[in-house]
Amino acid sequence: MKRRLPSFLTALFMSLIAFTNAAAQTDRPIVQAILFYSPTCPHCHKVINELLLPMQDEYGDQLQILGVDTTKEAGQQLYQIAVQHFNIPQERLGVPTLIIADTVMVGEREIPEQFPQLVEEGLAAGGVGWPDIPDLRQIVPNLAASAGPNPTENADGTGIVDNAGETSGPEVETAVSGIAANLSTETTNPTAPPEGAGLAWLVMAGMAAALVFAAYQMLTTRNFDIPTPTSGRTLAIFLLTAVGLIVSIYLSYIEISHNQAVCGPVGDCNTVQAGDYAQIWGIPVAVLGALNYLAIALLWIGLQFAPHKQRQSIWWALVGITLLGTFFSIYLTALELFVIHAVCAWCLTSAVVTAVLLVVVVGMVVKRPYAQQTTSKGTAVS
Repeated sequence: MKRRLPSFLTALFMSLIAFTNAAAQTDRPIVQAILFYSPTCPHCHKVINELLLPMQDEYGDQLQILGVDTTKEAGQQLYQIAVQHFNIPQERLGVPTLIIADTVMVGEREIPEQFPQLVEEGLAAGGVGWPDIPDLRQIVPNLAASAGPNPTENADGTGIVDNAGETSGPEVETAVSGIAANLSTETTNPTAPPEGAGLAWLVMAGMAAALVFAAYQMLTTRNFDIPTPTSGRTLAIFLLTAVGLIVSIYLSYIEISHNQAVCGPVGDCNTVQAGDYAQIWGIPVAVLGALNYLAIALLWIGLQFAPHKQRQSIWWALVGITLLGTFFSIYLTALELFVIHAVCAWCLTSAVVTAVLLVVVVGMVVKRPYAQQTTSKGTAVS
């Protein structure tokens, strides 16, 4: 009996340590938050992969994030309830939206700036429970119990019941999930043609035709005669540059503000705008596009008022800038089709505008292959 006593005391001591550790883990504060996201949203993938997943690795089970897919009916229903409950203004609607307690964060810039500090403050305060979103338990009945400082009550005083053993139904299960590591940065299936691929190919063909027209026009002209721009061509140039400027300024705003763009019925412009190819040397491509259209408008104005001798130089500058813009638009469209696997309707609009500008500029040259002049006596002089 005496020989077994040390072994018994050792086992008892180890059991006490294990119990103490388990109790300490149970008493550890937990922060709970809800992320509204879309599987096709590149900003969501960036926030998840670069911020939330590393934070979950750091905090373990002390950080619980519920992911709600807003492309599903149940997820969109919960999102709309949250929008009304927290009075989220129209200009802040969109994903990713992360809610912790009563704090709403929107976008890939705002969430990383605020969420880490809110988690630290929540843990220091004893934990933060699930956001007080009406009908949350009805839509997500298998949600774990609240982990805040008072886990037995909601903010309105009603009791919280842990329905972890209940099933939520297939629709809610597909709409609601924990943030998982398999949510990769790949937003689309690279083997399948992106939405709007047919339109993108049509625009590519149009740009190629514009290049063929420009090449034919310049190669078959021996002596260039650049007339003063007509009022019709001037109106066309300014309308086209106005459309191009509107598109470029809008996309520049989306890129700089990190807001969600209104993409329309064709394509996924947000994926394109959030990609690595949306900037060149840190400058948004849309900003470069706006500068391009401004340069075209200014050169066209100069073409109307410049002396005849300088007119041809200005025209060549216009040809050069519209040629460069068309080639660059072909390059960007090819990236959308083969690399990004997403099509931007706004970008296609800008590509069409650039190609038409090239046709208008090159088409104004007057072909005079022999440049013959007739003297007063009617003799032809070469």
